Amino acid sequence: MSDMRATTAFAYRAARSDGALESGSLDAESRDAASALLTGRGLFPLELRAEPRREIRGRRASAADVALGLRVLGSLLDAGLPMTRALAAMDDLVPATWEESLPGIRDAVREGRGLAAALDSAPIRIPPVVIGMVRAGEAGSGLATAVRRAADLMEMAAATSAALKSALAYPAMLAIAGASAVALLVGVVIPRFAIILADLGQELPRSTRVVLAAAALAKSVALPALIASMLGFAAWRAVVANEAGRARWHGWLLTLPLIGHARLAAATARATAALSALLESGVPLAAALLHAAPASGDAAVARRILAARGAVTTGASIAHALAAEQAMTPTAVRLTRAGEQTGQLAAMLSHASRLEAARAEQLVRGAVRLVEPALIVCFGAIVAGVAAALLQAVYSVRPTP
Repeated sequence: MSDMRATTAFAYRAARSDGALESGSLDAESRDAASALLTGRGLFPLELRAEPRREIRGRRASAADVALGLRVLGSLLDAGLPMTRALAAMDDLVPATWEESLPGIRDAVREGRGLAAALDSAPIRIPPVVIGMVRAGEAGSGLATAVRRAADLMEMAAATSAALKSALAYPAMLAIAGASAVALLVGVVIPRFAIILADLGQELPRSTRVVLAAAALAKSVALPALIASMLGFAAWRAVVANEAGRARWHGWLLTLPLIGHARLAAATARATAALSALLESGVPLAAALLHAAPASGDAAVARRILAARGAVTTGASIAHALAAEQAMTPTAVRLTRAGEQTGQLAAMLSHASRLEAARAEQLVRGAVRLVEPALIVCFGAIVAGVAAALLQAVYSVRPTP
């Protein structure tokens, strides 16, 4: 499966810390993002000029695959291998989703481009937060360390996704099995008994007639309901295809009683983990917030974080800005405030990430524990009603004295 990421190529002139000028080009999603990338490299941007937009086709890979590739690369760099040799040694060690990307990444590095730029232009889709962390490592915080921290972040995302899928697996199987059993009884078994009773001249019991009428109604509305569902799904996809529509949809989800709390906790966990890793890698706070926003995985939360970043760039406290925008959970905001006051912001953000990840998982598992008995009771009642109608149809065949 492929994915499209729209970026803009920016030509730049920037000053180094020693006063020398540097020029070149880079890819970024916006002018602010380009400026933040240059700042993360230790450069002071003097001029940024947008060039024609282009589309980068990226192959979608799971967070686990991205994490494994980064973990292998970080381990090879830690072992002392030069970048080109480390990339050459990855062929037999990485998942299949990396295979088509490695030659291009190696060629880009041989041509003198940085690892971050090579990963950003690779066919495999690498999250922006990972690119930002690698750029910070290239700017002086240590490339091997930055790659390992990026792998830690992606492994956390993969673990969260796996836990969610595991929690929802049983309710999904229960719903499928229950729906299949009801469909078999209502759609096949009872209609055949009705035909047998009609041939015998027997009158159908009332409960059987009710079930058959319900089945006939369901059949008559099935096709219109399917068409309406497909149209609704297409309309939903059209709405969430753009950033504004996706932000509105995610914002509405955040208002739901249980789902909203779980989504905000999960988004906070991802954003604080990314922000902590970026700060530890030496990325300035404003640039770190720019990269941590999309790492939240929620368009509405990302917008709130970017709005908070705007306040931070004007001198506001990060905890105050996040609280004002409701960009994170109250617990994360309190820990952020404590980190600011003690000078341990990265450590407190990492702690907030662990707490909110555990809280999000607890909320999801709690919701699943409520869904499972509800599904059992619902389908049990339906099957019991259908079975009662079936038994009455069977007993009606018995001759009366």
